[in-house]
Amino acid sequence: MNRAHALRHRARQTVHAARQHPRLTLIAIAGLALLAAAWVLTRPGAPFGPQDGTWRRSQINRDLYVGLDPNYPPFAEWTPDGIIGLEADIAHEIGRRLGVKTSILIMGYDGLYDALYIGTVDFLISGLRRNPAYEEWVHYTPPYFDAGQVLVSRPDAPVTRWRDLDGKTVAVEIASAGDQAAQRWQRRLHALDIVRAMLPQEAMQAVQAGEADAALVDVVSARLYLAEHDDLVMAEDTAVPEEFVIALREENFRMIAEVEDVLAEMRADGTLDAIIDRWL
Repeated sequence: MNRAHALRHRARQTVHAARQHPRLTLIAIAGLALLAAAWVLTRPGAPFGPQDGTWRRSQINRDLYVGLDPNYPPFAEWTPDGIIGLEADIAHEIGRRLGVKTSILIMGYDGLYDALYIGTVDFLISGLRRNPAYEEWVHYTPPYFDAGQVLVSRPDAPVTRWRDLDGKTVAVEIASAGDQAAQRWQRRLHALDIVRAMLPQEAMQAVQAGEADAALVDVVSARLYLAEHDDLVMAEDTAVPEEFVIALREENFRMIAEVEDVLAEMRADGTLDAIIDRWL
């Protein structure tokens, strides 16, 4: 039972006792006042409550340390001038809005969570998905990008939902998440033919050639391909989501709140979409 739950339980017991014994009403009121005061003084961030040392250090030193693997352009890439890419831009924008300087620490993908655990970095942004194995001590933000599988089709015969594929043909990258999804749809639809290609670009080429009604490919490949081919359109929503999230330590409650507020602001004012469009 955590502190807040224990205080609520004690308050309910006090109110019940007061109802059973009217003479204890004043004592009950005083008790509730003390419980309320205890909660105010010991809640997270209060003078006698848990403190977020990471947030405090960041505000005192005006710094923010972010971990990422720079081997996945256009999300992150090492250059002689520094780390560039979609995720690097998001990290720097978060720091700018928090009023601190962002320092990006380069590390291998396998070492990301270790760096977060020991406090080398304040958060991770490196194509991470939610991982139940870490959720005991890791907090995941709402997604900043959905890299899942999306339907691509011709503008004169758009396919926006998997149910629209009944009686049609879909092209996929062999053994991909799109291939697996198409096989599930095949069992649920009356008829669906699957054309398999070695690359997502080849799957979209099959649509251009009229060999398939739609292609089911990852969003990154689709956006990059459609930037050079205006004879195809991409569905607005992914058919198979794969959401990228930022990872922070669960104990850093203030840092979590501030980063998520900034992400929400970036999403609302169009900054997040602008960053994504810059790189994809």
